[in-house]
Amino acid sequence: MVRVVSIHPALFRRLRPAIVRFSQRYGDRRITHRALRWLKNLNANPFPEGTWMAAAIDGKKLVGFILFGSYGLEEAYIVVHPGHRKRKVGESLLEQALSSLDRIYTRVACDNIPSLKLCFKSGLVAFHLITGPTGKPTLCLGGGNWKAEEFRKHGEVDEP
Repeated sequence: MVRVVSIHPALFRRLRPAIVRFSQRYGDRRITHRALRWLKNLNANPFPEGTWMAAAIDGKKLVGFILFGSYGLEEAYIVVHPGHRKRKVGESLLEQALSSLDRIYTRVACDNIPSLKLCFKSGLVAFHLITGPTGKPTLCLGGGNWKAEEFRKHGEVDEP
């Protein structure tokens, strides 16, 4: 049985190396170097406002991980172990994030169909198209009480 566990700062300090390795190994080369650097350098004393993360655990094995830095304005990603995909692990992690945070933002490359399906199935709304860090067309998505203006003010998109 897979369970979702929120990761508090003290636990994160202990698990950070394992989470980074898991993200690198199972992120299918979609987790950017910038995101991994952000995770490695995150100050966990305490987490900054809107920073939240959780792990999906099957027995004692890490099978999924999700994070939002400043509600996703700074960083956001999800990774699920290939053996646990299509088993609702991603949905459970994103559902927990939506119930724990007032709002979330994320960016998903248009060729990342599984992640887009997850986001839309979970009720996220695409509100802008940008060129992502790898040069690919990338959708900006929001969930909960998101506001496009907040995303723009953070410097992620150009004004129309």
